[in-house]
Amino acid sequence: MNQISKTLILLFLFLVGFTINSVAQEKRSINFVGIIPSVTVEPFYNKGELDIDVFPLVYQKTLTSRVDYRIISIVNYGIRNTNSAFSHVGLQVALPLFLTAKENKQLASKGFFLAPGFGATRNLIEKHNNFGLWVEPGYHLLFDDNFAISFGVQFGATHFWYDNGTTKWGNHFGVKVIFGKWF
Repeated sequence: MNQISKTLILLFLFLVGFTINSVAQEKRSINFVGIIPSVTVEPFYNKGELDIDVFPLVYQKTLTSRVDYRIISIVNYGIRNTNSAFSHVGLQVALPLFLTAKENKQLASKGFFLAPGFGATRNLIEKHNNFGLWVEPGYHLLFDDNFAISFGVQFGATHFWYDNGTTKWGNHFGVKVIFGKWF
C-alpha cells in the first residue's frame, strides 16, 4: 500500500474511534459501526477476475432527525489470472436522507432512505484513480437490540483517470448490504 492509502485508512479509523469515544459515555444510539461484505467485478476485468474488500468497515452517524452521514472504507484485494494483489483503496461517503423523521435525534435511524454519495479510490493494479457519484435508495432495518441491516442499490457514474493520461466515464451500479449495531 502506498502512503496515501495508509493515511486514508488511519484517518478513517481515527474519526470512527474519536466519535464513538466522545459519545459512548452519553448512552446515545447515534453511531453505527458495521461491515459491508463486498465483491467487485468490473467490465474490463478478464473472465474469473474480481476484487474482494478485505477491510469492509462502515461508520454512520446521526446528524439530524432525518439525515445521517456514512463512511465506507475500501481496501480491495484483486484476484487476477496472472498476479493477485491489493487493487482498490479508498472511501465512499453518503448522506442517507430518511423519509420519516425520528422523534428524537438520539435514536437509531431506521426506515426508507435516499442517499446521495461519492467515492474516491485508487486502483493499484490497473493504475488509475476513480471518482464516482451516485444516488442510493434503500431501507435501514432496525432490531430491538440496536442491531441493524441496511439494504441499498447505488445508481450513478464513475470517472476513471489513468496514469497514462486516458480518462473515461463508466456506469456505477452497486448493491449494498450492511450489517452492524447502533451505539
